[in-house]
Amino acid sequence: KMFNLRNSRPIPNRDVYEFVTTEVKSANLYDLNKIPKFCENYSNWIQSTKLNNLIGLDNFNSKQYVHGTSQSFDFFYLSHPRKRMRCFKGDFAYHRLSWRDNFDWLYLEDDIIREDDAVIMSAPFSDSGDIHPQTDFILNICDELDVPVFIDCAYMIIARDIDFDFNRECIQGVSFSMSKGFYGAEKLRIGLRLTRDYQDDPVEVFNSMQMLNTVGVHVGQKIIDNYSVDYNTETYRDKQEELCNQLKIGYSKCVLFGITDKNHPQFKDFDRGTDYRRVCLSSLMGDMEDLHYD
Repeated sequence: KMFNLRNSRPIPNRDVYEFVTTEVKSANLYDLNKIPKFCENYSNWIQSTKLNNLIGLDNFNSKQYVHGTSQSFDFFYLSHPRKRMRCFKGDFAYHRLSWRDNFDWLYLEDDIIREDDAVIMSAPFSDSGDIHPQTDFILNICDELDVPVFIDCAYMIIARDIDFDFNRECIQGVSFSMSKGFYGAEKLRIGLRLTRDYQDDPVEVFNSMQMLNTVGVHVGQKIIDNYSVDYNTETYRDKQEELCNQLKIGYSKCVLFGITDKNHPQFKDFDRGTDYRRVCLSSLMGDMEDLHYD
């Protein structure tokens, strides 16, 4: 049997899959009053983690549904159309693909931060599952130069031992997603964007006009009610370590991944532009076939 070890996928967990699909069937498409309460509950759920130390999220007062973290990125880009976009090598390829024809952009490794830049970075970092070692250095410069920053926390719900202080003047927004943690939820695009204050942008507008995925709101609330934000690590950490030992690779702080380097004979071509080689263990952990795999 072939397994997809390259792409980042939620663990095909039969209990979660059956829970999500059952809740999809019972969702009320017109239960619109629950949207703001769900966003508040989503934020509280993220902050309830016992495995990570997340400081300052309570200072982000505007909580809005987004259709996966990627939608929040789109509006960050569009809010800075004349700035040079920056990200680390190895971060989410969506940024590079979005910028290549429409924005001036450059990897953070390839030039210093300048006043006309805008930065987006993942925490945990997409290519390693840990905080990128240059994160504080970059944020210090962004604070000094008043460069806007957006933090992608799509992997936070599969992480442990992450310390991150969001109390930075430069950080304009943060986004979270359920896609990597709950099999089946990735099709519902259950995302949350946090900003310090009301932005008067399209995200705020489509939330206020209820132009969003109410099935995602319903299922997301049921996930919050039934699963801890630390569920994945609590359930699969031992399995992660067992698989990493078998494959002779290191453990990532994100439970879905093992980590090695460019010299590993089996995974050396898993190249995302850095010296890391991220191996997704999801298909080896699950108790059902990954229905997305081809």
